[in-house]
Amino acid sequence: MIPNRFERFHYHFAEDQRANRGAIDAASVRGVVSGAEAPAPEFSSDESAARFYLAEMLGRETSPGLHSVVREEQPRRVPDLALETTRDQKRTGTTLVRFHQTHGDIPVFGAEALVELDGERQLVSIACQLGDVEDVSSVPTLKSTEALSNVSQAIGVELDPEFVPPASLALFQASNEDWHLVWHLREVPGRVPEAQRGAEERGHGLAPSPREDSPLTGYLVDAHDGEILFYYGMAPTAVAVPTKLDGIDEDGINRIFWGQVKDKSFYFNDVSRHIRTFDLNGADIETCQLPVDTVSSVSPVLGGGFKGPVTAHSKALQVYEFYRNVLQRDGIDDAGMDLMSLVSCTYRSSNSEWCNAVWWHGRMWFGQTRDGNGVMVSMARYLDVIAHELTHGVIETSSNLIYRDEAGALNESFSDIFGVIIRNWYLADRNDVTTWSWEVGSGLGQGGLPLRDLSDPNRTGDPAHMRDYAYTMSDDGGVHTNSNIHNKVAYNLLTSTGQLKEPVLEVEDWAVLLYLAMVRLPSLASFADAQRELHDVTNTFLAGRPSVQAAVHAAIDDAYGRVGI
Repeated sequence: MIPNRFERFHYHFAEDQRANRGAIDAASVRGVVSGAEAPAPEFSSDESAARFYLAEMLGRETSPGLHSVVREEQPRRVPDLALETTRDQKRTGTTLVRFHQTHGDIPVFGAEALVELDGERQLVSIACQLGDVEDVSSVPTLKSTEALSNVSQAIGVELDPEFVPPASLALFQASNEDWHLVWHLREVPGRVPEAQRGAEERGHGLAPSPREDSPLTGYLVDAHDGEILFYYGMAPTAVAVPTKLDGIDEDGINRIFWGQVKDKSFYFNDVSRHIRTFDLNGADIETCQLPVDTVSSVSPVLGGGFKGPVTAHSKALQVYEFYRNVLQRDGIDDAGMDLMSLVSCTYRSSNSEWCNAVWWHGRMWFGQTRDGNGVMVSMARYLDVIAHELTHGVIETSSNLIYRDEAGALNESFSDIFGVIIRNWYLADRNDVTTWSWEVGSGLGQGGLPLRDLSDPNRTGDPAHMRDYAYTMSDDGGVHTNSNIHNKVAYNLLTSTGQLKEPVLEVEDWAVLLYLAMVRLPSLASFADAQRELHDVTNTFLAGRPSVQAAVHAAIDDAYGRVGI
């Protein structure tokens, strides 16, 4: 299990009597560090505002881990917190400023602070988990290459330092509560034996995947004695004229989407949305060279000759538009990154079939299987699977949930949740959840079952309550199994009703709340952290609607309580 003995601090203006139905200003919190007579500052940046509020609020705390980051003798506010990201949340009109804790300029693994500001840089909320770092040597006696060598021996894989990202120092609190200086190794291609899956174990229940067979792992190695203290899973980035293309997808539906025309050819390249689709033509994704150009045609009228590419491109567009239009996110990384899909992929296959679709190396890779008539059909036809995989990319570029134990289970669960929401958004009555399918990967599981079922996790042999939580070293602490407990929470929320059996919230509002909570989570989040963040974003998103807020808070506690959280 992840050691998580950080001291926590939580604030939201809705719980502050000084707040008058809105965010709280600098004058209201001034006085702890700056002195009661000091004038309220005018902030030049979101970072400076966030640092001010952290210093003033944490300065009131007596617990060492929270108070120590203030360090009144230092002129810079909260000098032991280093800025990580600043992101605008368009659905709430707020900005999230995320810091990570340092000690002697060395990052503290998993220790973070999140400050939410409104458009006038007034304080909306604060969420911290910080460590009271004891005196620990900041000078390693073990070289980073020696740490890599220890990992190499442990996993039985020869590792070339030139092909592994450079190690960095970090501070880590082990399960015995001792602090350690560690080498933080990232994207190591291999797992320690006790964490390796058995031959019959598959995380998602689909065909083999490079993310499972060639997993990338993060390791924390004691920088003095070389002991591996912790590990976790990682996920591995002429003028064109826009034009409309149309063609038949794998489901026989005519799809119209944007591409580009260049040199009298028509390419699957949506330049305004940065969506591009390539054909790997049956090559193995481990050994192939990426195509230079996207799929192309001599005519914009594609007919039925490009079913796989049309399916992948159009469904990637659906996921993109949901995140953009409903959740106000600018692409997978919220910074307009290219959404690249590759169809007709194989992976360690003796034939052209590969029953999987995976987000890997910042791209979507689609295999294909034969239907009942022996015709090859692309895995891109599963919109929920695509949305699940692309949500992994969203998480990687926001909260970056550590892929182990409860944090890893949340990583999988939120990917399932948005897979189901997005599929039903387009294929069912989006506002009537009684018409929804709650399955992920219908028919892809054993015996014709789905891979998972949010409404009934027990149907696929997975737990639906904390009393059945799987404590295991396999599968990064059972991330695929235990995710189903939180999946059941989402089902409870989306189907929750009031006294008159009316929905507590519309689906779009639940989707927004779940998304806002997901991107706020600390990297070592627990299920309880997800519950807390949902309460916080409810206070912000539904500000000014007290009766609705109360109903949503009650629904959240009921949904989590029914699964033992």
